[in-house]
Order: sequence, then C-alpha cells, then structure tokens
Amino acid sequence: MLNTLRNNPLLLTDSYNLSHARLKCNMDWEVSHLYNRKEGMILYGLREMVTELISIQITEAHVKEAERCAAMQGLIFPTELFLRVVNECNGYAPIAVESVPEGTWCPAGTPFAQVYNTVEGFGELVTWWEGMFMHAYFPSGCATEAFHMRRYLEEKQMEHGCDDGFLWRIHSFGFRGHRSLEDAYWAGTAWNLSLQGTDDFHTTHHTPHAMIGSIAALAHKVTQQYDDEMACFMHAIDSTADAGEKIVALVIDTYDANRVIEQYLPELGRHARQRGIRIVMRPDSGDVLEQAIAIYRVAQANDLLDAVGVIIGEGMNFEQVKRYDARLEAEGVPLAFVAYGVGSGFYNHIDRDTHGWAMKTAYSNGKDRMKFAMVALKRSIPGRVRLVRLNGELTAVAYEETETETVGDNVYETIYMHEGVGVPHMMNAGAAFWNEVRDRIRVQNPQQQAIKLSAAIERKIAALAEKYL
Repeated sequence: MLNTLRNNPLLLTDSYNLSHARLKCNMDWEVSHLYNRKEGMILYGLREMVTELISIQITEAHVKEAERCAAMQGLIFPTELFLRVVNECNGYAPIAVESVPEGTWCPAGTPFAQVYNTVEGFGELVTWWEGMFMHAYFPSGCATEAFHMRRYLEEKQMEHGCDDGFLWRIHSFGFRGHRSLEDAYWAGTAWNLSLQGTDDFHTTHHTPHAMIGSIAALAHKVTQQYDDEMACFMHAIDSTADAGEKIVALVIDTYDANRVIEQYLPELGRHARQRGIRIVMRPDSGDVLEQAIAIYRVAQANDLLDAVGVIIGEGMNFEQVKRYDARLEAEGVPLAFVAYGVGSGFYNHIDRDTHGWAMKTAYSNGKDRMKFAMVALKRSIPGRVRLVRLNGELTAVAYEETETETVGDNVYETIYMHEGVGVPHMMNAGAAFWNEVRDRIRVQNPQQQAIKLSAAIERKIAALAEKYL
C-alpha cells in the first residue's frame, strides 16, 4: 500500500471538517457507522487503511503545517483540538474503530464499522478521517467482484462435472491498467483472495501463501522479432519444453489470426503434443469469440483437444465472461477449453457508489441520531450498536439491549483503540491476516441481501421519525 507515513495525517480529510469543531454545539461523545447502503459486499482493506493512518503519532509540527495549509484555503484549522491530542493523548487519536472481520459478507445496509471517541471532548475526531475510511470501498469492491467470479466458476464446475483445473479459467491481466500502485496493490491482493490465475507478479510478495500461478506466453514484441511467424511459434513450444514448463500461450493476431488457425494450428498442435506441451491460443483482435470457436473446431477435427486451448483477453469483464460462456455452451464448446484474461474490466467500474459507501452519525450531543433522507436507501441506524447473528442472519441490535445477549456474540472486532494514554491497541494486518481473510471468504454465503434490525432499533427509528418527520 502507498506509504501514508510520508503524509501529515491531519491533512487527509475534507476541508469542510476544519469548521465543524466550532459549528457543533457539543463534541463530548459521538458514534458513527460506516455502511454499504446499496448492495451486499465482502469487506476488505479497511483494517490496513485505518491502522496505517491513525497509528501515526500526531506532533506539533503536524498541527503547524495544517494551520498553514488551512490558511491557503482561507480557512482556520482547529488547532486547539489537535494540540489537546498532542499534549493530553500522547499524540494519538482517542477513538475506537470496530468492524466486522474482513472477508465477511455484509448485506446491504450493514453498519460494517463503528467509530466512537474514548475520551470526552474528542467527538469531532470520530469523522475527521471519514474520507480516508471511505477509500476502502475499492479493495472491498474488488474482493466482492472476485468473490462472485469464484462462485460462478464453482457453479459451472459443478454443472459441467469438471475437475479443479476449471477454477483457473479466469486470469488477471489487470496490472498495467491501474491508475496507481496503490490501486494495483488492492486489486491484486483482492483478486488472490478468491481467484488463482494472475499476471500480477507483485502480489507474490504481498500474498506469499496464495494459491496462484501463471504461464509462459508470447507477446507481439516477441513475434515481431521473427521473419517467420511459424518459426516463432515452434521455438516457443520448444523453449517451453526445454525449460521444463508445460503450457505456453501463443498470441495469434500479430499478422493474420485466420491463417494461424486454419493453416498453422494442426502442425503446432501435433508438435506441442510431441514435446509434452499444451498451447493456449490467444486471439487478441477482431471477433475473438468466433476465433475461439474456430480454434476448437480445428483442434477437434485434428484430434488435438488435449494439446490445444484458448485464452481471450480482449475487452473482458465478468459480464462478458458470462455472455461468452453462454455462447460456448450453445455451440457445444466445452467451457474448460476457453479461459479468460480479465484486465481493467475487473475494477474500472468500481467506485464509492457501487455498494453505496457512506459514514453517518449515530450518537451526538447526548442523544441517538439518524439521517432519514428522502429515500429509504440513505437512512442510517441510530445509536451505538452490536452486530450479532440471529437465526443465521446478520442483525444490528442496540448496544444496550440485553434480551439478545445470549443468542450470539458481538461480531465486531476492535481494530484500533486508544484510550488517551500510552500507545494505541491495534489489530495487525499482513500476510497472516490476509490468509485469514481468504479462508473466511471461502465459507461466506451471500444469501442475505439486507441487514436485519432488532425490534428495539425499529422502535428508536419510529420515535425519531415521529419527532422529525
């Protein structure tokens, strides 16, 4: 992840927060929730973002710099508030951040994280880093997309009675399409939580225990070196065999993809079989699905299905995978014969609104609070809560409720806690934690579509509605 230690943590906020300390009538105690208001999702990335950011010890130098930056915008920085953090709290934000365990399926409307201050008078710090907390929408969105792709592969594997090699059909081609290394880190590690084929080489460092793999492959730059394209393909087969590997992908559209399919493929397939190699033909322009079907027909006619396959990497995303698979099934082409390389189509549609991320106040100025809004989707949950499983469903219950305490434990875990003295308590993020997230994802059931609310919370909402609506 991008090293946030290079930044002043006080600057990682929205400018309007600078005025809130004086606009509020009370900063004694506050509670806020983070929600995925729109759709169910897998939570991933929040713990690392939180602990990297608010574990930075705030100094007077940070405050002075923030004052200068505020003046550049014609604003006044809440210096007094943050000097209290420096002088009274050892430079650490006196707040607590709770979240569901990462890798958990969160139905729509889940308060998947809860933030509150632990020392009186620091309520404004609860939402100071709201914008940074929101950035976890991207790893969570990627983890959710990969989760759905894995489930799709498992369903098709069962439907067609295929072996576990079927789960390698979707491969990441995403590294080069990212806007930043930080995005590449989050998308690549999220992919590895559920999927196995990847060309994101950097993730071998971040997820050292992931079950991932890739294959040797031609690129256009290699084929273009050769005066004879066929000689390039034959050399690729031979050098792969000599290296002791078993698979090589051959990009076929450097010049004429149809010529490769109709004229070269039979000889290439026979040579590959002789050398113990499987060649994976990669159509990369034109009607790539029609080319894939044509490759299957030629391989079938020449009894080469054991030595030939296809990977399509042109313009792929999850929806395209499903459309192409439906066409292959209609044409009688075994799905295991065709794999897909998914690049920016994995992540370029994911933004904060994909799952409806938001952070809303639940308690402030001595009372439970909520946002009603004009549409139910944007309504929040009042009061501090606990999350428990009732009858197998994730349910928000009022923190003070007692009748549900024997039903199940609080799902929340405290990922950051500083009570104003010493150093914060934090839950670590790293390779071992990533393994836990991966294992948790594998057993998640996405059947629950919306969070359940206890009767006590429903009564709170009704009372607030009567007062404000």
